[in-house]
Amino acid sequence: MILKLMGLLKTIMGINNRQKMTARRGKPGGATRVLQPAYTVRLRPEPEEQLLSESETVRAVEREGAPSEIAWAGLTDIGMVRDHNEDNFSQLNFEEESLFVVADGMGGHDGGETASKLAVEAVCREVSEGIKRNHDPKKLIEQAVRQANADVKREGKSKGSDMGTTLSVALIADNTAYIANVGDSRVYWIENGSIHQITEDHSLVAKLVAAGKLTKEEARNHPRSNLLYRTIGNEEVVKVDTFQVALKKGGSLLLCSDGLWGEVADKEIHKVFTAGSDAKTACVRLVQMANKNGGKDNITAVVVKVL
Repeated sequence: MILKLMGLLKTIMGINNRQKMTARRGKPGGATRVLQPAYTVRLRPEPEEQLLSESETVRAVEREGAPSEIAWAGLTDIGMVRDHNEDNFSQLNFEEESLFVVADGMGGHDGGETASKLAVEAVCREVSEGIKRNHDPKKLIEQAVRQANADVKREGKSKGSDMGTTLSVALIADNTAYIANVGDSRVYWIENGSIHQITEDHSLVAKLVAAGKLTKEEARNHPRSNLLYRTIGNEEVVKVDTFQVALKKGGSLLLCSDGLWGEVADKEIHKVFTAGSDAKTACVRLVQMANKNGGKDNITAVVVKVL
C-alpha cells in the first residue's frame, strides 16, 4: 500500500527519487525506520496544578513584558503511550528580539531525544551569535536551522544512528514573527476569530492533500500520516521553509509538535484561545485535550500572546 501511495505522490508532485521517506512512530514502510517504544500504562491527574508539578515529564515557563510586549508559556509532556519524551523546546530573550523553538525527535532509544536537543541548542546558539552581528532575521533563522541539520547529521554519523528531528522556529523582531520549519511541527497564527497554519507539513499526506487526493480530515486519520520526506538530519543539506507574519495586538502564535495537532483539531485549538485563556492556561488545556484524545505521542505547545 505504501509503495502505491509513494508512487502516486512521485507522479503527482515530482518528488526526487533520491529523497528519503522517514517513518515516524515506528510504523513500517519508510526507508528510515523508527522503533516504537514499548507501550506503558500511565494514569495522570487532570487538575492544572498537578499537571504543572510533574517536573520529570513537564516543563512550564512564562514571561511577561518581553521587548515585543508578549506573554508566553511552554509545556512539553510525555503523553499517554510513550515511555520517554523526544520533544524539546526553548526560548531566549535578546535586547529587542525573542526566540522560540520546538523540535520533535525521531530515532528510537535516545536517538530522537538527542536529535531534538542538539537541534534546539544549535538554533539558540546560532541566533544568539547572529543577533550580535545584526543579521537579517529571516536569513539568520534559515542559517540556524541549516546548522542544526549539520549538527544532527554529524552526530548521527558518529553514532551510526538514523536520528532526526522536526524543527519549528519563530524569531520575533520589530513586531514581526520570522518563522522557519522543517518536518511537521507546526506554527499557527490565531487572531480575530480565526486560526491559520503558517508552516507547511513536509509529509506524504500533506502532499496528497495539496494535490486534492485527500481531505485534511482523511490525512489526519491516514495510516501513513507518519511519513515525512524532509527532516533535520536526513540529508547533508536541508531545504528550509521560511515565513513572515505581522504581529497584531490580541493575536497569538502557537508552536507545537504533531503530538498536539494530531490529537486536537484546529477548531478545538482555536476554542482554547477564544476562551480568553492566558498563555500558561492555554498550554495546559491544550496538553490535557491531547492526552484526553489518546496522547499517542509526546506533546509540546508553546503559546506566545501579543499584548
